[in-house]
Amino acid sequence: MSTPAYDPFMAAVVEGDPNALYAELRSSTPRLFIERYNAWFFSTFEDVWNLEKERTLSVANGITPTQLLLGAPPNPFMVSQMEPPIHTPFRAALNTLVRPSVAQKMEEAMRAEARALLAPIVDRGGGDLLMDYAGPLASRVGCWLSGLPLADSPYLMRTINQFFHRDPAKPGDTGVGGQAGVELIGYITNFLAQVRAGRHPATGSLGVLLDEQRTDPSITDDHIVFIVMNVQIAASDTVPKGIAATFHRLWSNPGEREKLRAMPHWTLSSFLEAVRIDMPTQMQGRTVTERLEFGDIVLEPGQKTMFMFASANRDEAEFDAPDLYRIDRGNRRTLGFGNGLHRCLGVHVAQVEGKVAIEEAMALLPGYTVDLAASRKHKTEYVKGWSNLVVTIQ
Repeated sequence: MSTPAYDPFMAAVVEGDPNALYAELRSSTPRLFIERYNAWFFSTFEDVWNLEKERTLSVANGITPTQLLLGAPPNPFMVSQMEPPIHTPFRAALNTLVRPSVAQKMEEAMRAEARALLAPIVDRGGGDLLMDYAGPLASRVGCWLSGLPLADSPYLMRTINQFFHRDPAKPGDTGVGGQAGVELIGYITNFLAQVRAGRHPATGSLGVLLDEQRTDPSITDDHIVFIVMNVQIAASDTVPKGIAATFHRLWSNPGEREKLRAMPHWTLSSFLEAVRIDMPTQMQGRTVTERLEFGDIVLEPGQKTMFMFASANRDEAEFDAPDLYRIDRGNRRTLGFGNGLHRCLGVHVAQVEGKVAIEEAMALLPGYTVDLAASRKHKTEYVKGWSNLVVTIQ
């Protein structure tokens, strides 16, 4: 069987639906080496699940396709690009904000925010369930976790959304996204100065890191600024895409929608199943630090490994009828939030948020219809999913 033509920056991947191509890769070349990137691409669930736990693969040289494949510099101050022992104290400090018990305590506040955001959509007879609901909700939750002002959550959402601007003529990040990053760094730096001046309270990750800095001089202001930024971006991006995907999947699978109405205890599963089948993060990667024999291949130091999450989450070897949306699938394993040491920090908060967002919307908008003509999807090699999802209420 011949190897299908594949490049993460090709138009069929960036602008179209790459799932058929991913299926070909799983079948013919599940471990694909692309010489021009000096990178291995892993498309099966079992390979990605196991390699994410492999400690000889490092995030310190970056994790995104633009960093690993196109040479953009990593950010050593972001906790997502740190390895132990540097990673350990930062992760431990942030874990205090996102433990399951803490996530559960946030539920009622999330419900109040969700209802407030849904009210104008109900009054208008419809609206954008991503840009006017899931996105603002996630940005507000992000502010609780990051310590940035809740009043600035609309600005933060708009700025972070600009990171995914793409130029069809040039692969990877663009100047628009780069400028948004510079602007956000300046904003957080200024806010940190205001906190130190006593004009704002120190809460969330910013407060936790300031506390740590008082006893550990190795924690710099760059650590604080970029970790706060990391937390806000992570909270604001993938969860609303997963929520929007859930609304679309329930609408396009009326049998599953009726099942959820009859058995609302499947709400969280409906969200996790949408994240599986419509995984927002197409891939992330690592850099090989030591020679590693892996099955029938050898990974050499300096090579990159790209974990194709969107492909792995539709692997026939792991999921029965993987292209079907089933809210009662009950997956034993999933890569929706990664695996291993660098598994998503906020997974418990994300699950509570997804459950709340879907429950509240299904209660107030039970007969919604998706307006596909007015809805759009992201066109990037890195993040896919709805950029807006317009519905009408029957």
